[in-house]
Amino acid sequence: MRKTLFLFLLLCSTKSLSQGIIVDTTSLSIPELVREELMQNACANESNFKFSSHQGIGKFTSTNPNFPISDGIIIRNGLAKYTEGIYTGANESSQLNTATDSDLQAISDSSGQVVPITDVGYIQFDFTPLSSNFSFDFLFASNEYGEFQCGFSDVFAFVLTDLTTGIATNLAVLPGTSTPVSVINIRDAQYNSSCLSANANLFDLYNVTNPGTSAINERGNQSINGFFDCDSESYV
Repeated sequence: MRKTLFLFLLLCSTKSLSQGIIVDTTSLSIPELVREELMQNACANESNFKFSSHQGIGKFTSTNPNFPISDGIIIRNGLAKYTEGIYTGANESSQLNTATDSDLQAISDSSGQVVPITDVGYIQFDFTPLSSNFSFDFLFASNEYGEFQCGFSDVFAFVLTDLTTGIATNLAVLPGTSTPVSVINIRDAQYNSSCLSANANLFDLYNVTNPGTSAINERGNQSINGFFDCDSESYV
């Protein structure tokens, strides 16, 4: 079974051929989003749902050929509807809470940053897989690309915890490594000459220079850089 996880950050263009994603944060409850969009009613039992704010979590759909995921869940640390449309540069920043998170803070600290994590967007739930094959795809986007990608980094985690052993593993890492997915760890120097590239092969689109073909109102996004048997946003 293969799932698509999209965690990630919107207005419309006047060009009739432009197509941006559509975000719906009201039609489905959080359990429905997980079961119908993330798990796709697969062989798993889900329970004990927790989440940050429904305003930052919703279903997205896309018909833009430049965007690699056609539909799934969007989780944003801010208003998810602001990701809608193509890139305009408007509504790049919003805040729904002042919450922190120990996993994200550890990832942030490991990159040399000393500021506290805040405004966390998340979904948490327990599940028991009834199949031996289980996977997710994810894509990460951020408005720090081209502006703050050299010295400050949005971070993202997909944490899988074995409730029997208590062992937690972050699955959102660069392929073949234990390096967490973040702006600092995946960036292209051609969009910010103040620092060198880092894993630029995993960086996909910088929408600022070509907004007419963009699918999201985010400055930049990585390619789908991982899958496993889960201002920044993610799509699942």
